[in-house]
Amino acid sequence: MKVQAIWESMSAVIYKIDDKCYFYNKEHNEMPYLSTGQEVSASVLGTPYKVITCRGVYPELAFSPEMKKVDRIVERVQVN
Repeated sequence: MKVQAIWESMSAVIYKIDDKCYFYNKEHNEMPYLSTGQEVSASVLGTPYKVITCRGVYPELAFSPEMKKVDRIVERVQVN
């Protein structure tokens, strides 16, 4: 399985892998930190909030306008 596209907003991340989109809520889901083009296995994907089958060329048309296409998701460390 290969990451084909990634979209991110302040609260969510969506990975398009093969013919599916994997949705992760940043506050409630453990999520993987992946890059476009990266090969992944099912075990890396963990437990997404939702998985949908993508039909058509532009699945992002169904996403919230705040979702922006990015090349990778980087883990952010919060300093207290």
